[in-house]
Amino acid sequence: MQKITLLFIIVLISLSYAQKAKKEVEIPINIGIGPALFWIPGVVDRELHTGAQLKFYGVLTPKLLQENQNKIPKQYKKYVNLEEEMHVSPIWTILIPEYLVISPSEENSIYGAFWPIIGTSMSFVKTERIKLKALFIPAISYLYAFEDDEPDSQHIVGAGLLLKLENTIKFSDSFLITLTYGHDLAIILNEQLLHSITKDHFFQAGVLSLLLNFRFNMTQNI
Repeated sequence: MQKITLLFIIVLISLSYAQKAKKEVEIPINIGIGPALFWIPGVVDRELHTGAQLKFYGVLTPKLLQENQNKIPKQYKKYVNLEEEMHVSPIWTILIPEYLVISPSEENSIYGAFWPIIGTSMSFVKTERIKLKALFIPAISYLYAFEDDEPDSQHIVGAGLLLKLENTIKFSDSFLITLTYGHDLAIILNEQLLHSITKDHFFQAGVLSLLLNFRFNMTQNI
């Protein structure tokens, strides 16, 4: 089991502010964007909806970590896998949703977003070009839905756990593709919907996405 995001931020800060001679290194920046298909039952008459996935982060490569492991504080070294890349991003990026629901139609429409926060991951397959792993991530969700034959629109705010199974294929150092299935299990937070959406006060949604990852190098002092 591997801790992600929060640990990676700590590692990056440690590398950047270690009281040692600083040097310039190249850190790949990943910009990921791609289509997504959502399964959202029990909200409007149709259950399949279109959308998109977004992902932005910096990459700490195994080579970079190995060459600078002396700058990682001793209390965190046992959590750092020097054989696998780490993803880091500024804390403010948690405000950017990873998934967008954009599903208009003449009869009904749904718009919304999912914000995964901090979680854990487990790798099943790992080769130079292919990586298969599962992720368990707390997430916040918001959906706005309306139908022509319904007088009131619906606002669904949820908090729960996003379970993801993703497979990444590396075509080159600058281009990767990630195929992901995610399933969100959440409790509806806004009280007026607790009895109108689900009897058990729970909300669920599935999403299948294809993420195109483009990477370019940026110089950073550490």
